[in-house]
Amino acid sequence: MMIHLRLHTKLLLLALAILITPIPVFAVPADNLVIEHGPRNSHNIALTFDACPTSLPDEYDEKVVDILIKEKVPATIFMSGRWVEKNPDKAKFLAAQPQFEIAAHSYYHPHMTEKPNDRDMREFKRTQEIIKKVTGKIPRYFRPPYCEVDERVVRLASLAGLTTIQYDVASGDPDPKLTPRKIVQGVLQDAKNGSIIVFHMNHKGVHTAEVLPEVINGLREKGFTLVTIGELLGNSQSQHTPSEQITNPTPTVPNTSDVGK
Repeated sequence: MMIHLRLHTKLLLLALAILITPIPVFAVPADNLVIEHGPRNSHNIALTFDACPTSLPDEYDEKVVDILIKEKVPATIFMSGRWVEKNPDKAKFLAAQPQFEIAAHSYYHPHMTEKPNDRDMREFKRTQEIIKKVTGKIPRYFRPPYCEVDERVVRLASLAGLTTIQYDVASGDPDPKLTPRKIVQGVLQDAKNGSIIVFHMNHKGVHTAEVLPEVINGLREKGFTLVTIGELLGNSQSQHTPSEQITNPTPTVPNTSDVGK
């Protein structure tokens, strides 16, 4: 009981700090949920792309973006604060495209379940600040680095005005052992009504640009409509997991190095 009281006290203090600190977060906390997919009674599917820091000289896959624009595909792009800081012009360009929704992906891309409350809250606040400063957008959604999440991180995200988004279809695009054919087959086979599919657009996806046209065409041929996360969750029947019911986080997809932890 004492441990729970201490945790709630810390969370209340953090909430108070958010309210009295002039940072660009929502005044009203977001739902304390983990979204893994949208409503299964809808033919909508969300393509999502992570943009996070890497050790590569170029962290922006222009071919991926060109394909999405050419094919008029709505998508949600989860940007880390550090990626935005290093690529401000590209972040601003992406945010200016009406078909793209901008979301948060922490700042330095740490293992947030292993960090203390104040460090995690700084991740949220700094990311919101830099994205707002560069793009003019205030993210509503957050994807945890390495897709590692627990009840505490979800609650902190909620206090920062962010709803936690996972996925139910992993493209596996960072895996150099996966061939383009395997990626396409896997995504088209696993995609269902309401699915959230994760890709990368920071050159961590080895074959992302190569497989994307076939994935887009294949999903459309199956009768799916491609939408953003916001559009996907516009239906009140969207599937979610209350944070207190989290037991096993979604399996981690290979992503980026833990920069600046």
